[in-house]
Amino acid sequence: MAASITRLSYCRLFKVSQSFGTFREDLRVLNNAYLHISSVKLHKVHSQKKKKVKPMDPRKNTQYPYFPGDPVQEDAVKTLNNEKDQLFKLNEVNKKVYEQKLHEISKHSAANALQKTPSGLMYETLKEGDARLGRTVIEAKSTGHNKTSDLIVLEGQRLIKDALKMGAKAKCIYFCEFDVLDGLTPELLQDVNLYKILYRDMKVWSDTKTPSGILGLFDKPQPGEVLAHSKQQVPITLIFDSLKDPGNAGTLIRTAAAVGCERIITTTGSVNVWEGKVIRSAMGGHFCVPIYSGLSWSEVHNYVTEGTQVFLANSRPSHILERSFDQQMALEDLQVSEDLDLSDSDNEYEKDNDAMESEMRKISVDKHAEDKAYPFHNVPLVVSEYSDIKINFPPDQGRPHVALVVGGETEGLSALAKRFAFDHYGQYVTIPMTEFVNSLNTGIAGSIILYELRKKLLK
Repeated sequence: MAASITRLSYCRLFKVSQSFGTFREDLRVLNNAYLHISSVKLHKVHSQKKKKVKPMDPRKNTQYPYFPGDPVQEDAVKTLNNEKDQLFKLNEVNKKVYEQKLHEISKHSAANALQKTPSGLMYETLKEGDARLGRTVIEAKSTGHNKTSDLIVLEGQRLIKDALKMGAKAKCIYFCEFDVLDGLTPELLQDVNLYKILYRDMKVWSDTKTPSGILGLFDKPQPGEVLAHSKQQVPITLIFDSLKDPGNAGTLIRTAAAVGCERIITTTGSVNVWEGKVIRSAMGGHFCVPIYSGLSWSEVHNYVTEGTQVFLANSRPSHILERSFDQQMALEDLQVSEDLDLSDSDNEYEKDNDAMESEMRKISVDKHAEDKAYPFHNVPLVVSEYSDIKINFPPDQGRPHVALVVGGETEGLSALAKRFAFDHYGQYVTIPMTEFVNSLNTGIAGSIILYELRKKLLK
């Protein structure tokens, strides 16, 4: 067909070319075009002959049925399986080679990324917006059932320095300038990952308006764990009763560490004592005193001995406090609240497997217990000024145990706290004030009473 078309074109071209006198030139162009077409067709024929036809899988053939045992079909299946095995082995080899090269590249890049500080410590410089900083800080700051790690964030050179000296274990430290590392002992940073970041990245993840330029992630001590033991410990248990202000909580923790308290207990509804503002206010006090956080009042009983003297810190003047007492109240009026058995509440919420459901159940049980204990708000108890506190020393010359309960500034002490004091024959402690002041800051009032208790216990 192509040859007939070519001859026809040749004849027509011959007739036309005679009139113009260009027959020879047109013939040359036509011959070149014919040779090009022939060479292309010949190349396609040879390439089809060289191309290996892949055998079809007889098990997937829709035109001819598959007969197991047929030598031709079985040979085709065997060939296909061998090709698949070879391809799989080749992919596995390529995968191992790729992983090995990737590991070598990452190792080489990490080795090149590490640099030395003027003091000889190894550090890595993070680029702007590096995800590692945000990921670790978010992980440490998450609370409740969303928390996936036991990490806390410490900010400031002095706080990080004191934490390292007391034995706190740092996971990593982010800094902006080398001078903030000068005050830290190099020996304590040998096994710590150091990262140099930009100051604007520090401002994004810092809790302060003007960051100090250094931020560390540390392992949070376990409940009741203390890293630095005091030689002058006194048998005082400090209890936070729904204390929500982080500044007051940090101040009291710092004071408790200075006094040498035996332990600190926070009840359900109190501020998270491991959040940033509380830690900064406490200035390392968290590592000096055993802390048990988030306990219900039924669990508080397990940490207080039978003969413990309980004192309720009252930030209002004594004459205002005494007005709330119901002097006509009898024991029969407390019968409703006496029927409430707090010891069973633990078993109820401990049955929940889910952490969030358990926490919600715990809050619900405590709220119900608070409502049932409401009559204790008006129960008359002994009221003493802080300087008139009397400690009852046991006759066997043993150490008396004291518990100080501190409430929030807005809500004050809960009914459950007052019932706790009633069960232990406790009393209120007040601080005298002039007529122009109707209350004291909770952190200041608690600190004054703590030091008075310390003075009385060491006499």
